[in-house]
Amino acid sequence: MSESRPSSIPAFTLSNGTEIPAVGFGCAFGNWTGGDVMQGFQPEEAWRPLTLALEAGYRHFDGAYCYGTERHLGEVVGRALAEGDMERRDLFITTKLAHPPTPPHVAISPRLTFDWRQVGDLAGRVADDFDRSKEKLGMGHVDLLLMHWPGNFDNEDAGFAREARLAIWESFEGFLERGDAKAIGVCNFTANHIGDLIDAGRTLPMVNQIEYHPYCQDPELMEFCRDHGILVEAYAPFASGAFGLLKDPAIVEVAKQVGCSTGQAILKWHLQEGRVVLPKSGNAKRIDENLDLFSFELDEDQMAKIRGVRPDEARRSTADPATIL
Repeated sequence: MSESRPSSIPAFTLSNGTEIPAVGFGCAFGNWTGGDVMQGFQPEEAWRPLTLALEAGYRHFDGAYCYGTERHLGEVVGRALAEGDMERRDLFITTKLAHPPTPPHVAISPRLTFDWRQVGDLAGRVADDFDRSKEKLGMGHVDLLLMHWPGNFDNEDAGFAREARLAIWESFEGFLERGDAKAIGVCNFTANHIGDLIDAGRTLPMVNQIEYHPYCQDPELMEFCRDHGILVEAYAPFASGAFGLLKDPAIVEVAKQVGCSTGQAILKWHLQEGRVVLPKSGNAKRIDENLDLFSFELDEDQMAKIRGVRPDEARRSTADPATIL
């Protein structure tokens, strides 16, 4: 990691030289783990947390077209830019495109997702959505653009999925060349999905954003990405509050040894393993706490203790990308 950004948050350097703050703020608000309440995005919950995060010092914001919070983020950071509190170069803004349809019980607007199989011109749809995304953000470019998923969840045609990924990725390469995105990457991709891009001789993704937490570890994919110069970002670093992760006895013990919260211990584990972390909270104290990670270190025994809680089968708060052809 380097310390050359205007912000005090350390940064990783991507394969094309772009610097990305090691800690970002997740912009997906709502619920997708609790079956007893509505599951889906609730953008109205974003206003206060985004404001608090900016005030706390976050400059890296991880959004997506389908989250429905790009307008919220654009207005929150826009006010700060208008007041002269910061410049655009101080911010690192990520968005994601090409989210496939979700099951009916998950409340995501169908206007913000699309069935890859029912779009004749994938490149045109992606370009139109990117224009709408930038309009909502009020920005002429994003710092990182990610392909949100590698394909439809229920697709059974591997050949179609591969060609569709390549078509969307070609659009991303164009955005990168024009400067509409400073860096491009993928989200929820396995090594096989990335391998399709490699086999086709395309630009290597600079980032792979995946669900990663102590109960959902994939050291093999980490090694694959590292070998190819692809930075891994961990979304849902606390498992989106599921599975009792924050109360795991081994992690609680590490936190007591270090004198930090359980959440801070988990985030530090991610950082020391070389992953960008993307925590999200609506609580002012935890928003501050999740950024206060650079005054302590975990020793190897403590790192091993957190790695050691890994279950035999990954516990995911979202779909398993390995099931997508």
